Amino acid sequence: MQGQVRRRVYLAICLLGLLGCAWQIARPGGQQLERTVSFPLLALFLLGAGALLVWWPSRVRWVEVGGFVVLAVVWLTTMALQLAAAPDDAAAWASLFPGVFANLCLLVVLAHLWFDVRWAVVASLAGPAIALVVGTVRFLPVEPGMRNYALDLAGALGYVVVLAMLAFLMARSKEALALSRAEAARLRELAHTDVLTGLPNRRSLIDALHTAVQDRRAGGSTAVVLFDLDHFKAVNDRYGHDVGDLVLQEVADVVLSSLRPDAVFGRWGGEEFLVVVPRADLEAGVAVAERLRRDIAARGFPGGLAMTASFGVSVLSDADSVDAVLLRADRLLYVAKEAGRDLVVTRLPRP
Repeated sequence: MQGQVRRRVYLAICLLGLLGCAWQIARPGGQQLERTVSFPLLALFLLGAGALLVWWPSRVRWVEVGGFVVLAVVWLTTMALQLAAAPDDAAAWASLFPGVFANLCLLVVLAHLWFDVRWAVVASLAGPAIALVVGTVRFLPVEPGMRNYALDLAGALGYVVVLAMLAFLMARSKEALALSRAEAARLRELAHTDVLTGLPNRRSLIDALHTAVQDRRAGGSTAVVLFDLDHFKAVNDRYGHDVGDLVLQEVADVVLSSLRPDAVFGRWGGEEFLVVVPRADLEAGVAVAERLRRDIAARGFPGGLAMTASFGVSVLSDADSVDAVLLRADRLLYVAKEAGRDLVVTRLPRP
């Protein structure tokens, strides 16, 4: 999408540029060199760039790099020809304003718009450096008692260099800000994501439960499913933690493929997982748990292992807090374990 917008903007610039070149070429009173050399060359480039953008839209980068090179060459060549054609130093100096310095400043802007920071500073400083060499050749040697236009040129180009450095500092600041935001986003993700499975971690699940408690008090209904892999410790003891990690990752894949999109599923800790199902009553929560139980039991795990899981299912009540619903789900899970595992339990046994 961004590339399409950029392409359309460049096409509009090409059209406006062609109209501007035609007006500059046709209008009376303009500089002869610009009318016969600079603007015709720019018009040819704009025609080529426009054709490239129309028939090969994926080549936008070519237009940017080529545009910078063409503009720099045309403008600096025009400067050199104007200086050479001037009858004296005063006329040569006058020919630099405003066009040459305006073009050099525009090159600075284009360099930081089209290139990354490292190349942008090189490209933006190359223009004034070449202009200084060209102007120095024209204005030296200085005759005794005459104005030193070469020194004046160096001072004036210093402002362009200052502009280039300011643009560089702004680009670096923007780059550093983008990196800082990316790092902050990465740290936020790490703080809420289980490293092994990529699922939400305990902190994220607690946040989801707080939201569920608020929804329940507002009249919603939320089912909470806590499940634990049966005999998982034996898997680690017999096959090693690498195989155990693969089993946990496989379980995550199985559950994610079975849940509806609005359910929140994460790793509670160790081999325990938690599912928060919004807008679901106890019957819907049991249906989710039974489906997950069957899917896990039917899955073939690494090394030919067969795994089962035990489930505790509860629904948030009006008086529930996060701690209360977690405690109830944990007790239900314990009952499922005690009752033989590979079960879904929704009620605590009567004392």
